[in-house]
Amino acid sequence: MSDYNEFDILLNALSEHVFVLSETGRYVNAFGGQENSRIEDSKANVGKTINDVFPQRLAKIYLSYIQRTLQEQCTQKVIYQFSREEMGDSYPGLPGTDEIWFEGTIKPLPLIINNERTVLWTAKNITEQRMIEQRLKVLSEIDELTSIANRRTIVERIDSAIKEFQEFGRIFTLLIFDIDKFKRINDTFGHPAGDRVIRHVANIAQRELRSRDCIGRLGGDEFLVLLRDTDIGNAVSVSEKLRKCIAHTTCSFPNFEVLLTISIGLAEIGVGDLEVHHLITRADQALYHAKKHGRNKTCCYDASMEEGMDEPAKAKHWVMYKQDSDDPIR
Repeated sequence: MSDYNEFDILLNALSEHVFVLSETGRYVNAFGGQENSRIEDSKANVGKTINDVFPQRLAKIYLSYIQRTLQEQCTQKVIYQFSREEMGDSYPGLPGTDEIWFEGTIKPLPLIINNERTVLWTAKNITEQRMIEQRLKVLSEIDELTSIANRRTIVERIDSAIKEFQEFGRIFTLLIFDIDKFKRINDTFGHPAGDRVIRHVANIAQRELRSRDCIGRLGGDEFLVLLRDTDIGNAVSVSEKLRKCIAHTTCSFPNFEVLLTISIGLAEIGVGDLEVHHLITRADQALYHAKKHGRNKTCCYDASMEEGMDEPAKAKHWVMYKQDSDDPIR
């Protein structure tokens, strides 16, 4: 057996795919990929160009990686994905999968082949790692009880919306609501029933709110809704629709039904709202006003509301958003 054949066998035993590519994107050689059982498929690309192998959009991206590597004469690391939808019959993933992810390491080589500079492209399959990361990301963003956004996520989205308003003038209104007399439900029927009621309300809100709106659970029975591209007048219409829908939909249990109502506070973004807690505080003051004046209603923030609020109630607004737990706030 020749030295070349031994060397070739060693390269093909690599778990990663290894390609030698020219500066115009032509496959000069291919090795490895043993963990994916795709060695022969990879070698079939030798002599072809990236444009022959990939859709135009992907080919353009991959060629830019090669050219940048050669231009800067430094190693690059890139993350890229193949989807079954875009690749069609050329999709390199396993049957039953819809996408495959790779981490590419692209190094300039001191080789000129057919008057073209070359790079070494090593592709490591990171699909499993990527899927785990995506699952963890979802878990970190979603409220476990209701499957809507959790406190951290909704606050981050409001913060992004504030930045968009400051930069582009994109308005929005914040809606905050909670379930009237929720403590009585917990005390009468128990916490499992309370959890069921919270899920019931969250499901209705998700169904009734518009696709561009974002709802999250602050904790306990309290929810925040980001109403994008919505001034206070239109926000009242959205809020009233939601309030009436919840009031007219019973939460069913095996032996009984519970009628629920919610109280809602609204605050529209303003020029002075530079921090999330400024806006949430105003919306919560409107909610406080709604509950104080009979519940089951929508109230819009007005500066006069602060005049009748005692100091302990005011202090609550400044600390509630610093909590890390999902314990009931109200």
